[in-house]
Amino acid sequence: MKKLDISNSGHYAYASICCITVGTLFPNVWNEDFNSQYVNNLCQHLNLNDRIKPVMITLATGQSTQSVNPYVTLLLEEPNLAGKTILVIQDMVLLAVNEGEYDARQRVLIREVASILNVPFELVEMYEYSLVKYLSQGVGSQSEKGLKETARRNKISKVKRYAAIGFATVAGGTLIGLTGGLAAPFIGIGVGTILGGASAVALGSTAGAAIVGSIFGVAGAGLTGYKMNKRVGQVEEFGFQSMMPYEVIEHQLHIAIAITGWLNDEDPESITKPWQSLAVSREQYALRYETKYLIELGQALDYILSIAVTVATQEALKYTVLSGLLSAVAWPAALLSIASVIDNPWSVCCRRSSEVGKQLAHVLLTKQHGKRPVTLVGFSLGARVIFYCLREMVEIGGGEGIIQDAVILGAPVTDSKKQWEKCSTIVAGRIVNGYCKADWLLRFLYRTLSMSTGVAGLVPVNCERVTNIDLSTIVSGHREYSDKLPVILRFIGLNTREVEVGEIASIMKKSNSMTPSECTCNPMHEQINISIRPSKSDMCLSSIKHPK
Repeated sequence: MKKLDISNSGHYAYASICCITVGTLFPNVWNEDFNSQYVNNLCQHLNLNDRIKPVMITLATGQSTQSVNPYVTLLLEEPNLAGKTILVIQDMVLLAVNEGEYDARQRVLIREVASILNVPFELVEMYEYSLVKYLSQGVGSQSEKGLKETARRNKISKVKRYAAIGFATVAGGTLIGLTGGLAAPFIGIGVGTILGGASAVALGSTAGAAIVGSIFGVAGAGLTGYKMNKRVGQVEEFGFQSMMPYEVIEHQLHIAIAITGWLNDEDPESITKPWQSLAVSREQYALRYETKYLIELGQALDYILSIAVTVATQEALKYTVLSGLLSAVAWPAALLSIASVIDNPWSVCCRRSSEVGKQLAHVLLTKQHGKRPVTLVGFSLGARVIFYCLREMVEIGGGEGIIQDAVILGAPVTDSKKQWEKCSTIVAGRIVNGYCKADWLLRFLYRTLSMSTGVAGLVPVNCERVTNIDLSTIVSGHREYSDKLPVILRFIGLNTREVEVGEIASIMKKSNSMTPSECTCNPMHEQINISIRPSKSDMCLSSIKHPK
């Protein structure tokens, strides 16, 4: 692969920025092998002098106190990078996938360096998308009907890319300035034009086929093709359902898996419905597991809530409805008398969700999704699935570089510092604990489990690498996580699709404590954007950097 056409000092600055960032993001105690291998590959790729390599290794261990700022200044002075720092990011992506595997740590590094160089990550994602298209050209054989369908989809994809770039230019303001006019060729054939002839040839059909075959591996038609061959422990049902609005799944260099905590009905779409606003990747899946028990839990939650409201009214609580339950020394007798209605389905689902988490860990460790980074997002028991998945991956070993980010909302799991530190070591990027102090229902449900520690869904977790986000201004109880996901996801900094005006109005009506600080119409989609003003104590997902 041809190296970037900049001076030797430019290559040194490029390498220094990457190595300093690697040392900051990935503590050497957990990632020593990765850090060392990355330095070797980068130095070889940039043809750096052998005497420079030890310096880069020092930077990558996190032992240096150097800042990236002087190297960024030096890099920006390169004539061939004037207004086109995205070329550095493109080079990093190509280096990352060149061996047929896209390590989650590499993508997190690319995301951070893109931020340092003021390159919008949306543009990086569009580049990844076009790169997959380019590498996939000529891979496999198609019928005449298949070729026509591919041509139709490619045409639609070009239109979508044009619209996306046009919108980003308006919304971002500086996008075209940053790309130095690269948006125009990006709309056309895309990667070949952007990279230049030499790099495009280096990634020709043979190399492209090898890379695509390795990265996407046994995923075949996507995770929807995965089938659990036999019952695993207590798990009776386990599979994946595509969340994309079309039948044909387009492979991406990064995927997302969303996991719900309960179901409201038997409609197959109820698994994906809460996640309609999620837009972390163009290839997203919802985990389909133990639906029979999750439906029973959903019905029990509705029933216990209706009884609780009656109890609260009868006992004439002098606070906001149900809030008095939080400070009660003992739960109201009337509520405890019907506790069996919820305790059984809750305990069953808790046991099964932990087993489902372990099964998910084995799916990811065996690379059923290919060799690509994965973002996990879940609420309630879905968050519990993620927690046990991460824990299992750590205990088995060999799972580094698979999980990019993990977003855990309202989790009925321990807040043990030791357990969360263990889980955080397997996550390359950000691990988020979204909690609600006023979630009386979670407190009530969790009372029958071990109370030797606190509950992560109720309190912040005391772990340095965990981002704690208080959702009390958005949700007032456990049952609201499902309904208010569009607002929650945006509040913590995840990419979301535009939410319909009717949906936003409904969500805002239910929330008494949240006020939109901005509301602007988007004529392209005839929908609405909404920005929520977080409290000073809240932290946005996109602003978090890992400590050394």
